[in-house]
Amino acid sequence: MADTPFPHLGWNPAPGSPAEIAALRSKLTASASALGTAHRLVDQLLNESSYWKGEAADAFRAALAGDLPRYLHNAHRSLTKAAGRLGSWHDDLVAYQATARGYEARAGLHAQALRAAESAHASTTARADASASELTSATTALTRAREALSDVRRLARELEETHRTEASRIAKALDEATDKLAPKEPGLLDRALGWVDRNLGDGLSTLSALAGLIAVFATGTALVPLLFVAAGLSLAALVTHASDPKIRKALAAGFTEGRCDATFWSAAVTLGGDALGSLPGVGAVAKGAKGAVAAARQGTAAGRGASESAREAAQVMRADSAVAMQHINDAPKPLVEWAARHTRPTAARPITAGLAGTGLAAAGVDLTPAGDDETVKGTATAVDGARLAGAETPNAVSAARAWARFTP
Repeated sequence: MADTPFPHLGWNPAPGSPAEIAALRSKLTASASALGTAHRLVDQLLNESSYWKGEAADAFRAALAGDLPRYLHNAHRSLTKAAGRLGSWHDDLVAYQATARGYEARAGLHAQALRAAESAHASTTARADASASELTSATTALTRAREALSDVRRLARELEETHRTEASRIAKALDEATDKLAPKEPGLLDRALGWVDRNLGDGLSTLSALAGLIAVFATGTALVPLLFVAAGLSLAALVTHASDPKIRKALAAGFTEGRCDATFWSAAVTLGGDALGSLPGVGAVAKGAKGAVAAARQGTAAGRGASESAREAAQVMRADSAVAMQHINDAPKPLVEWAARHTRPTAARPITAGLAGTGLAAAGVDLTPAGDDETVKGTATAVDGARLAGAETPNAVSAARAWARFTP
């Protein structure tokens, strides 16, 4: 980091970049928030899966239970503490640098006075007719000017030592923030965070598909929350994937250059799957928001206070969104119904589960070493593309029609 020049002091007593520290703190805060969300999601999935029985359910719970929740929770606490320590150091550094600039300004004035005193002293001593009192006065002025500049530089040295001591304390506190909280293997947390950064979109898609698969077997009050979880994760995956430069570049090459290769289709299927998965949640929330606006207007017209109207609007939004999500989920599913008619009526749920399982497998390919194999990745893209075209797109159209009839 480039230090601010301090020509009159001769050095920077409080080096550092508050802007870079603030940016790092923001990144740590965002990472801590993401890890906290992931921990809550894992807990929710484990809780919601309690009704699910069998070997698959046991394997699912064993995969999520283990060390993963503890590591997520501990890493969340680690980064939250580290962000707090950096926030304190940022504020201290800003104050130190303000003090340093004040010392530099004082040093500049004293340096100017010293030059004037040196000039006056030289002029006086050069005069043959200078009196003893004039020589004493010039010498005294020169000595005082030198002492004043020395004093302000001494204060700057004390500030430098305070800065160094506090920086060491903060560094130790950052180490303690991760002690016994994050995984202890050297670099494991860094590698984990790097993996999350590289695979966040695919991870969100996989979790969405997993929540959707569990929802197939859900009953009662567990269903709608799982549907919202799946839709919310799909929307987050859509935003994450859409901001990925590699995906944008692949799509641009296909649409502008006609380069519709495997990379293009992989990007298109990824975004298509995320978009289709998020539509039920968007539609349900839109219905809830419409009801909330109507409830707020009614409350205002009836003379109820703003806080009471807001509470009523929030209740209406939750209720209407849940009803809309249930209605959307109950919409006809053309491929499933066609397959059930040509096999047996009871096959609808296994077929739905199979389609959801296929989506989960396709979404999870990129999170495994097999995702680096072009053949495996191409096969997963083709299978998922067929699922989207044959099942999810008709389902989305059917759900949109049901939503349109449901929404006045």
